[in-house]
Amino acid sequence: MTKYAALAVLLLAITGCSGSVSTSSEPKAVSQSDLEQQVSGMYTPNDPQATVGASCSGDLTAKVDATQDCHLTVGKQSADVRVTVTSVDGSDTKFDAVPFIPGTKVADTIKSSLTSQGYNVDSVDCQGELMGKVGETATCTVAPAKGGGTIEATVTKVDGLLVNFNYKVVQ
Repeated sequence: MTKYAALAVLLLAITGCSGSVSTSSEPKAVSQSDLEQQVSGMYTPNDPQATVGASCSGDLTAKVDATQDCHLTVGKQSADVRVTVTSVDGSDTKFDAVPFIPGTKVADTIKSSLTSQGYNVDSVDCQGELMGKVGETATCTVAPAKGGGTIEATVTKVDGLLVNFNYKVVQ
């Protein structure tokens, strides 16, 4: 049985999904403020009146595969992205940003969908986040009033920061 759930995080036009920061000396990290400025500049809202802001958890270490999570706001909507360093060349640090849905939001979406279909669900717990790449999966445990089960959520489409996913019962 396959159920469909779409989490409409944001619908933005992409101006790019990678960034670069240069410093005057060998970098140890991209500062939090530089990272927030770069990430917020990667996306252009459909609404020209909306502003884009980013809040990152800290500095981004200038080492290939280093990551940092950032929370974007566009007007009254929000989304999360994971920034990953792709290369470091002297003082130039390049990185990509990929949207993701935190496990708690995946769980809330599935629970809301199941409840709206008439199922009595006590809780949904998803292990990890759902990365915004088609085919990525997250496993969730559903605790209905009687019994229990496992659901797998799979990303079906990514458009800017909009991540769509289907879910199905696997156990």
